[in-house]
Amino acid sequence: MRRALVPAVAFAAALAAAARARAAQDEVSVPVGLLQEIDRQGAQAVLLQVYEDDPRWQQVLDGIATGSRAWLRVAERFKRVAREQSEELTVAVGRALETEPAHALAVLGDAFDADDVCSLNTLEQSLGRHYAVALRSVEKRERGVARVTDPALRQQRDDCLGFLRELKREVVRNRKTWFGG
Repeated sequence: MRRALVPAVAFAAALAAAARARAAQDEVSVPVGLLQEIDRQGAQAVLLQVYEDDPRWQQVLDGIATGSRAWLRVAERFKRVAREQSEELTVAVGRALETEPAHALAVLGDAFDADDVCSLNTLEQSLGRHYAVALRSVEKRERGVARVTDPALRQQRDDCLGFLRELKREVVRNRKTWFGG
């Protein structure tokens, strides 16, 4: 009986490794493919195509939230032409502060504004409906941003930390109003 389990476990492990490898490849290939589409068709045309396809749009937002450099380049290109999609792109870059704060800080100042990304300027609903979850999210962003030591990102880091600290105070102060508790 035990001998029969060894090949099954090995097979399952191989499948899991293959799935992780595919996910890692998609992490790079999907945003690179989008950047190539943007170069061929223009950011506005590609943004509208992607935005009209809800699962694809969600994939883009989730990709941006990972904080990968390629996804953040997509975010920058889309943000320059975005209208109604602008808030969602900003929120996704804000989420990237939790996973890859240095990469997220690197896109501030051009297409994205530190005040919008780091304080979620009037987008408090994007933190969720639960106070504890929202507070943990802001604190995680604050800790991640504080650990960024790249001198080239010092100004973005300091600006972002100021906005995150303000956001944290607002989350605490508006607990009942924003979260009903």
